[in-house]
Amino acid sequence: MRRSPQPPIYRVRRGGEHLRRSAALAFGVLVVLVAGWVAFALFRSVPAPRLSLTVPANSTISGTPLSPTPSLGAQEAVAISGVGTIAVAGEQTPTPIASLTKMMSALVLLRDHPLSPGESGPSVPVTAADVATYRLEAAQGDSVVKVQAGEQLSEVQALEGALIPSGDNVIQLLATWDAANTAAFVAKMNTLARTLGMDRTHYAGPSGVNPASVSTATDQLRLAEEAMANPVFARIVSMAEVTLPIAGVQYNVDADLGSDGIDGIKTGWVPQSGGCFVLAAKDDLQGTDVSVLGAVLGEQGASPIPTALSTAKRLVLTTEKTLRVFHLPAGSSVAVLTAPYASRVRVVSTSPISFVGWSGAHVHFATITRSRFNGAARTARVGSLTISIGHERKITGLRTTGQLLGPSLGWRLTHL
Repeated sequence: MRRSPQPPIYRVRRGGEHLRRSAALAFGVLVVLVAGWVAFALFRSVPAPRLSLTVPANSTISGTPLSPTPSLGAQEAVAISGVGTIAVAGEQTPTPIASLTKMMSALVLLRDHPLSPGESGPSVPVTAADVATYRLEAAQGDSVVKVQAGEQLSEVQALEGALIPSGDNVIQLLATWDAANTAAFVAKMNTLARTLGMDRTHYAGPSGVNPASVSTATDQLRLAEEAMANPVFARIVSMAEVTLPIAGVQYNVDADLGSDGIDGIKTGWVPQSGGCFVLAAKDDLQGTDVSVLGAVLGEQGASPIPTALSTAKRLVLTTEKTLRVFHLPAGSSVAVLTAPYASRVRVVSTSPISFVGWSGAHVHFATITRSRFNGAARTARVGSLTISIGHERKITGLRTTGQLLGPSLGWRLTHL
């Protein structure tokens, strides 16, 4: 008997199942990679916004620069208080400075024995030795102020006698009173000179009679600015005359005082170098008070001090004609904020800046970006702007004029 044929049996190959599993695994890995890429794109750091100037980082104030022309062997320098030296002419070789030395002596004394405006200070007794010094120096033809043993000068009166009629004996008296002996006082003078950066200056005595006291015009301007910052010193050198207990009325040697805004400072003369004059002059420039300092050293000729006075006066008046007020109003467009993922945003100053410059002066602009700021805000403080001319620096804040948009998802996904 024949058996009925059996239906065929189909077997599923294990290879197909493996393929499906591999595909599923690959898809899962792809999903993980895509998700990881999206997460990385969303949360990775992006380039920080960049603050860039839209004004030149360096510019020059228009006009003809100041160009002093000193006489043969002389040297000149001009400075603006707070700004620094703006013009120098002549070889800045250390030369005897005569009674300009008394500026440093007075400054040392006012640092050792500070005074406020209106104060007279302690008494400075006049001894028999001081009278002997007066007689000796008078016989030598030095610039002296009469004193008498037992006389009591206040500190202010003694400084007036030293600076106004330029009493060599009085500054000597003050030096001994301050430091017990001249050598110790002169050491203080030279120490302060180094502190002020007067690297080409050396003092050999408190009065300037000794020609070994030497300096340059530029160094003397550093000293003048420091001294004029002391209100007691500034008041004394601005006085046309003073009345002292024994000497009576004494007149200022500075013949330029009171003309063309000149309010100091000191003259000097020794045969070894000639006439010297350091002066200060006030000027009102478009409502801004300006103090111009000038120094002339080494003027020769038949009348060296009058020559130094007229030269310094002409120098300052010429300087004042070159002065300009530099002004940057608040809201001035000075920079832009940029990022590779957003449109640039204009940046403006937050406060006005103004200061005195001069023809030919170099103006420098520099920005500092804040490490953090709110870029999503309509306006945001993004840093500061520093503007400098000479030694003077002024700072204003910077803010955006619009929103700096963050990177879009599309940008994040398409930029590494």
